Amino acid sequence: MFTKARVLTRGAEQLLTFLLSTRRIYNAFVNYHNFRHACDVLQATFFFLISIGTIPPCSDALDAARSRSVAEDLLGPIHALTLLISAIGHDVGHPGVNNLFLVAINAPLAQLYNDRSVLESFHCAAYSQLLRRHWPAAFSDLAMRKLMINAILATDMGLHFQYMGQMRSLKEKIIENGDSVQGWTEKTLDESRELLCCLLLKCADICNVVSK
Repeated sequence: MFTKARVLTRGAEQLLTFLLSTRRIYNAFVNYHNFRHACDVLQATFFFLISIGTIPPCSDALDAARSRSVAEDLLGPIHALTLLISAIGHDVGHPGVNNLFLVAINAPLAQLYNDRSVLESFHCAAYSQLLRRHWPAAFSDLAMRKLMINAILATDMGLHFQYMGQMRSLKEKIIENGDSVQGWTEKTLDESRELLCCLLLKCADICNVVSK
């Protein structure tokens, strides 16, 4: 029987193995979309989740400084975990060129994904295989996996203005409902949660620059 300390150590070892395996899939020769960028997006996502109240603040000062957000009524711990997992692996295997380039040269990857969100689809597929091996619980949870895939696909800048329009619509709907989501149907709540998660990862992806 494992002691509590041994179980914690084993969990930490599994997490470290997962992170190191994720790091290996990122291409070191890529100057921007590398593992440093992934860590930057992870940190930004973590900060956003604290700011909106989904993750408890690490200090009383941060807790006192923030105001209550509607997001607290939409997102819970499982959504936070899914976003953090998505953030660290959202660009795995990035080749250093963009979707437009791959489509223009009729690259095999573009053909595989029918010229639509080519790299983002590739990242989802590659990362799913890594999760299946190193974090099977996350891979096998269908709701978690669906949210992760949709959040990563949302980082396609070709879809940026589509998401901005959806964000405006969601904001207007919340305001019309008295800055609340009370009374919304479960379907509407699920759709709003998914959109909010997509927007959070998008913001984290483009909010800062860390490169060599």
